[in-house]
Order: sequence, then structure tokens, then C-alpha cells
Amino acid sequence: MTTDKWDPLLHVAPGRLRQVTSYNDDVRGGNWLGLRPAEARPKRILLEPGETHTMLSITGAGVVTRVWLTVIPFPPFSGLHDVVIRCYWDDEPEPSVQCSLGDFFGAPFGRMRSYVSAPLSVTSGGFSCSFPMPFSSRALVQLTNEGNGVVDPLFYQVTYRELDEQPATELRFHAGWNRENPTTAGTPYTILDTTGRGNYVGARLDMQNRQQWIPGSLAKAIFPYGLGFGMLEGPEHIFIDGESEASISGTGTEDYFNAGWYFLTGRFSAPTHGCTMRNWVTGRASAYRFHVDVPVPFTESIRVTMDHGMNSVVETDYSSVAYWYQTEPHPPYPALPSPAERRPTPATGNVAQSLALLAPAAAVGWVGLRRLLRRNAR
Repeated sequence: MTTDKWDPLLHVAPGRLRQVTSYNDDVRGGNWLGLRPAEARPKRILLEPGETHTMLSITGAGVVTRVWLTVIPFPPFSGLHDVVIRCYWDDEPEPSVQCSLGDFFGAPFGRMRSYVSAPLSVTSGGFSCSFPMPFSSRALVQLTNEGNGVVDPLFYQVTYRELDEQPATELRFHAGWNRENPTTAGTPYTILDTTGRGNYVGARLDMQNRQQWIPGSLAKAIFPYGLGFGMLEGPEHIFIDGESEASISGTGTEDYFNAGWYFLTGRFSAPTHGCTMRNWVTGRASAYRFHVDVPVPFTESIRVTMDHGMNSVVETDYSSVAYWYQTEPHPPYPALPSPAERRPTPATGNVAQSLALLAPAAAVGWVGLRRLLRRNAR
């Protein structure tokens, strides 16, 4: 039996493990809803609208090993869309990580849904990330409240290892958000498009149908519109180092996420893949896949796309986060849209179509039930 799996337990790692937290002397956080005296030393921070808080700012070599935080998860709080996390490594002027909190940690459509994967999880109110994030000279991790309301409370912990020597890799951790609403007919949705050398290690994707599929022909309602989930007919395509034909192409969206039949049994979470939302009534699905066992290498560039329906014919609202490692510099991210523009499309249209489909079946069921009751009353 090999001991490779247990090597981190059997050898003393170099450097020193340290941690910074939201435990601070900021008296602004000392009195929340009148529940704590103002002089109490708070364990949390608050973020005013437009305020940026630095969670980690250190110089030297090291690797961030864990980021954990929690905020109020229930409505009307919208911090999962309003607060943005940005990470800078070494001397780069542009962030390598730029995502809203909910998207980065995997909250589907900004909602707290528990799941557990190898690098990311949302569990019992806590958000955590264990992607290793190496740096040579500096690490800067910041949170910015881009919304209109105060974010309070927010608790966090950032664990990192100080190193006496440079990390053994030039690759730096990246995560970038993208959205297309609505998608463009005939054009696949882009999850990642970058230049450099590195490894693509996965993505999460929020998908919301925007297609009018009822009323219409029954044949088209089933295919290509899939009763509101026809976007899942679209496969992934991964183009490596400028190739014109993708090295990797699939058979369908849920197939890429290692599921089948439009996420047949609904939600599930596994270490490298999962579905955190699948709702036929709202026409929403959210899934993740991490290539942590066999990452996708590239030496010059990589482009990862996903069709929205067969030949990208289904109109959809897609938003995604790509996760990858690469050498610097990286192409800068476009500016994030406002928090209001980052929120998902209302699902009222999908709900109306679902109710229109279910109403005849419900009416037939009610008529049959009344007939049965009358017969049994005789």
C-alpha cells in the first residue's frame, strides 16, 4: 500500500503556518443590533458602501492554504452579489482573482446551498476555499462592498504558510467571473479565454433558461427546448494553444459535469463535480467541475466555451467562474458590472411556462379525483 496520500502527515512541511482573521479592534463592529456593548472587542468587520477591507497583506514568499468567511445568508441581505473578492500576487497591478463572493465560493444564483467539493464548499453557513495560492514577494486579498447597504457582520479567516525560499512553481492562482445575458444565438458562451502558460482546473456555471418554449409545437418544446432545459444539450469545447478545432469537445452540458439526463436526480455533490441547483419550475441549473486530478495544461493560450443548447440555439442567461493557474502577466479582467446587473434574471417567465404546462395535467387530475369520489359515494 502506497503512503503517497499520507505524505503531508508524515513529513514536517517547511515554513510557518499563520492565520489572519476578522478579530480586530474596530469599535464600529462592537454594537450590532444592540446585542453587544460598544466597548466589546469584535470578532467581525463591517463594510460600508464603497468600502474596501484588506483581509491579508504580507510581503515575502508563501502560499495561502485556506480562505473561510461567513455573512448573513438570508434575504433581504444581498452581500453574496454585492461584495467582491480580489487577490493580487507579487507585484502585479491587476487582480488575479476578481469575483463576487457568492460566485467565487459556489453559491448558485447568490443563494446559500450546502455542498462539499475538494477545493470549495458551502457548509452550514460557512464558505471555504482550499485552492493553494502561492506567491513570491507579496499577497494582497481584499473585499469591497460595491452595494448600497452596510455589510455587517462579516467574519473571515485566511490561513497561509510563510516560506523561507521561493515557491517551487511560477504558476499563480486565478479565478474570473463572466456573464452573458442573454446569450447570443449561434455563438457559444465563453467560460475562459486567456494567454500564458498554465493549467485550467475547473469552472462553475449558473444557467437560466430565457427561451419561450410554450405555447409552440410539441416537437420543438421537447427538442431543442427540452421543456425549459434545452440549454443542457450544448457541449463544452476546449481550445488549447490557438488551435482552430477543439482538443476537447463533449456531448452535453450535464455530461461535462459528470451527470446525465438533464441532472436526472437533481442536486448532488462529489469531490470533483456536482449539481448545486436543478429546478424545472424556474428553469435554473448550477453545476461545478474541478480538474484537480488531471488539470488541462496549456503553454500559450486556452479558450473554454459551452454551447447553450444544440448549436447554441437556446436563449439563456449564463454566468460562470473559471479557476486556473498560470504564469504572469495575465490579460486584465473587464470591469465588473454593478451589483444590480450581477443579479440573476427573475424566473417569472419560466414559472409561468411551467404552470401553463402543469395546469392541464392538474385539471385532469382534479376531474378524475372528483369522479372517483362520486363513484365511491354511491
